[in-house]
Amino acid sequence: MRRLGLRAARRKRERRRFTPRRFLLSSRLTQLILAANLVGLAILVAGALAMNRFEDGLIQGKVDNLASLAATITTVMGERATGQGQASELDIDNARQVLRGVNVPRDWRVRLHDRSGQVVADTAQLDDDIEVGALDPIQTEETPPAPRRDRWRDSADAWLQSVFQDLPWREARRNRMRRDLKADVRTALTGDPVTGAHYDEADTLVVSATLPVTRVQQVLGAVTVESRDVSGIVNAERRALAPIIGLALAMALLSSFALILFITLPMRRLAKASERVARNPQNYDVIPDLSYRRDEIGDLSVVMRDMTRGLYNRVDDIANFAADVAHEIKNPLTSLRSAADTLRVARTDADREKLIAIISQDVARMTRLITDISDASRVDANLARDTAQTLDVGEVVGNIAAFYRQTRSGTGPSVVDESALGAPVYIRAFETPFAQVLRNLIDNALTFSPEGGTVRIGASADERTVSISVTDEGPGIPPGNLETVFERFYTQRPEGATFGSHSGLGLAISRQIVAAHKGRIWAENRMDASGNVVGARFTVELPRQTQGGGPSAPRRMRS
Repeated sequence: MRRLGLRAARRKRERRRFTPRRFLLSSRLTQLILAANLVGLAILVAGALAMNRFEDGLIQGKVDNLASLAATITTVMGERATGQGQASELDIDNARQVLRGVNVPRDWRVRLHDRSGQVVADTAQLDDDIEVGALDPIQTEETPPAPRRDRWRDSADAWLQSVFQDLPWREARRNRMRRDLKADVRTALTGDPVTGAHYDEADTLVVSATLPVTRVQQVLGAVTVESRDVSGIVNAERRALAPIIGLALAMALLSSFALILFITLPMRRLAKASERVARNPQNYDVIPDLSYRRDEIGDLSVVMRDMTRGLYNRVDDIANFAADVAHEIKNPLTSLRSAADTLRVARTDADREKLIAIISQDVARMTRLITDISDASRVDANLARDTAQTLDVGEVVGNIAAFYRQTRSGTGPSVVDESALGAPVYIRAFETPFAQVLRNLIDNALTFSPEGGTVRIGASADERTVSISVTDEGPGIPPGNLETVFERFYTQRPEGATFGSHSGLGLAISRQIVAAHKGRIWAENRMDASGNVVGARFTVELPRQTQGGGPSAPRRMRS
C-alpha cells in the first residue's frame, strides 16, 4: 500500500511538473496576499457596522433620559391628576393636560395607562402641532431623474442595511428582545418600573421606560415613555463611516495589487522561465535578471541564473570530458589491438619481445589515464565534501619544497623555496586539494627542467591577494599555447620523454581546484635580457584571509 501511495504521489508530481501556469487570481500566493490585506479590513468593517458598544451606550443614555422624563410626569400626575384621600382616582382630563404641558422631544412618545392597562392618553394623538414645509415635487415624465450617484448611494445603503439586518445573530437578537408592552404595563401597575430596549413587530428598536403613577402608596396607572430614534442615529453613524471604510478598502486593494505586482508577478516570471529551461535546456539564459530590485527576489534570480548556468556548463563539461576520455583511450586501445594482432604472426623472439613491450607500455598508459581521469572526475565531489581551513601559505610552501628536496634522486632538478613573506600570511583553502595544485605545478616544472636545473617556488602577498609562482629552466611554452596547456589531455612532451608518460590532466585539475577557491591561475614565459625564453612560470592567485588573523575552527567554504 505504501508503494502504491508513493507511486501515486510521484505520478501526481510528474503531471504537475509541466502543467500550464495557473491564472493570476487563482494563484495561492495572490490569494494569500489578498486575504491578508482584506481580513483585517473585514474585521474593521464588521466592527464599525456592528457598533455594539456605541449602540449600548446610546441605549443606556436614552433609557436614563426616558426614565427621568417618566419620573417627572408620574410625579406631576400623582400630585395634580388624582383625587384626595383613600378614594383617589386618576383624573384623565387633568392627566392629558399634564401631557400637553410636557415638552416631549421629536420622535418620542408618551402614553398613559389606567389601572386596567388601557391607553387613556397618548402624545401622538394629543399633539396638535402642524408641520409646515415644502412638499416633494410632483413626479412627471418630464421630471429629470435623481443623479445616478445618489441613486447608487441609496441603493447601496438600503442593500447594506438589509444584509446587516438579515444576519442570523441579529435576527436571533431581535427575537430575544421582542417587545411585550402589555407585560411591561402589568409590571408597572404592580409598582415596579420597567426600562430597556426592545424590538416591535416592525423590527424597529424601541427604547422605553414604564413607571407607575402613584398617590402615596396607591398605584393609579402607568406612564410609558418611548423613543424610536436610536436606530436612525446608529445608521447615521454607519453612513458617516462609509467614506473611511471606502478609503480603507481602496488602500487594502492598492496594497494587495502592489504586493502582487512586486512579488507574485516576478515569482511567476521566474517559475515560467524555470519551466522553459526544464523543457528545453538550450534556453537556460531565459531566466530574467532581477538583480536591480536589490531584495530577496532579486537575489533569488541571480542565484537561479548562476546555478542554472553552472549546472548546464557542468553538463557540457561532462559531455566534453566523456568525448575527450573516449578519444584518449581509443589511441592506446588501437595500439594494443595492432600489437596483439601483429604478435600472432611474429616469427622471431626479438619481434615478440618488442611487441610485448609495446603492449605493456600501452597498458601502463591506459592505467595512468584511468587513474588521472578518476581523480579529475572526483575533484568537484571531494571539494564539496571537504572542509576549508585557515592555512599559513609560507608553511605549506616550505613543507612541499622540503619534501621534494628530501626525495630528490641523482642529478635531477632541485626545488628551491624562495618565499620571503616575513610575517605569516593566511588563506582559506582546502588543504589536500591546495597541496595537490602545488605538487602538479612542481611535477610539471621538474619534467621540463634539465638535469641539474632548479625549480623555484615563491610566494608574495598584498593586502587582498596571495600569489604563489613556480618557475623552471625549461624550453618554455609556445606563445599560442599559454591557455591551451590548461585544457584536458593537452600534452607537450619534453625532448627525450617517454610517449604516454603524461596524461595531460594535471594542469586542468589544478585550474579546476583554483577556481573552486575563487582564485585564478595562468602561465607565462620567462625572458632574459636579450628576449630569449629561459623557462616557464605558473602563477596561482588566491584571496587572502583579512579577518581572524590566524588559524581558527574549520568552516565550510562556499564553492
